[in-house]
Amino acid sequence: MLATGLDEDYKKPKGLADQVVRMLDEEDITPPDRLRLLILYILYRDGILKEDTQKLLAHAQLPASEETIIRNLELLGARTSRGLKDPRPGFTPMFPRKPPPMTMQDEYALSRYEPVLQEMLEAAAANTLSPETFPYTKPPLDMGDVGQASATSLRTAKPTWARGRSNVSNENKQRCIVFIAGGATYSESRVCYEVGRKTGREVFLVTSHMLTPALFARQVGDLTTDKRRLGIPAEQPKQQAPAHLFEPDAQPTPPPAAAAAAAQPKPQTQPQGPRAAPPTQQMGAMNLGGTPGRAPANSSAKLTKEPEKEKKKHRFFGKKDKDR
Repeated sequence: MLATGLDEDYKKPKGLADQVVRMLDEEDITPPDRLRLLILYILYRDGILKEDTQKLLAHAQLPASEETIIRNLELLGARTSRGLKDPRPGFTPMFPRKPPPMTMQDEYALSRYEPVLQEMLEAAAANTLSPETFPYTKPPLDMGDVGQASATSLRTAKPTWARGRSNVSNENKQRCIVFIAGGATYSESRVCYEVGRKTGREVFLVTSHMLTPALFARQVGDLTTDKRRLGIPAEQPKQQAPAHLFEPDAQPTPPPAAAAAAAQPKPQTQPQGPRAAPPTQQMGAMNLGGTPGRAPANSSAKLTKEPEKEKKKHRFFGKKDKDR
């Protein structure tokens, strides 16, 4: 009732303040849902007294900081507070109200809320949109001239590129692209599907992000927050490469242990005199094994041969030499 302004019988509801207070006392309703209930009630009443808002927040056991979210709705065009004798300006709806259905169904009673996007899409399909509120991006041509081309616009044109290749039944379907800045709700995406199926069009919903009740309340509360605290990517300075990458021939920094060792003074060495000649001859006369006085087989030293003993000479027939 708060969203539509009418009850199930399409009549103006009565005693909404008492119903809202009783719902705030229920334990099953979470604090985020209580805040949403207060926002709906304030928007339905087109603003209430500031003291009444504080009383309702205290009764709902919500922190005083939640009042910032309610006040920030005025930045979006809503009216949240008014004086006791302030007149209420008349509200002219953008689209005329629909007559109540002839038969009431349970499903309809639970889903009576229709976003404005549904009425806009239905009016676009019937070609009854106001050109002042929804101007053409390209003015339509005079349809009475025979020699001129047909009227073309982003609202009423039937592009040839909308034909499907595989499905022949989709050749004559017109595409309607809807862009919603600042986020779209899931009810609006459902409306695009239902209107497209009912009117035989392909309706595409394009938006920056999908909104949930918790995300919407948080973003409304951030409208008065300092931008430096929000960390908006577009507001952040551009990232730059580190400065040390542009330094010419940068020397690597030694580790602390190596730097400490290099800083210590080196011990002074005493000057050495001329080097002595190696004992080449003594090493050549060394015996590395075997019998004493005999050089090994692989020794490179030149040793003199011992004189061979004169062999005894024997004459033939057993006679000794005369000299012996």
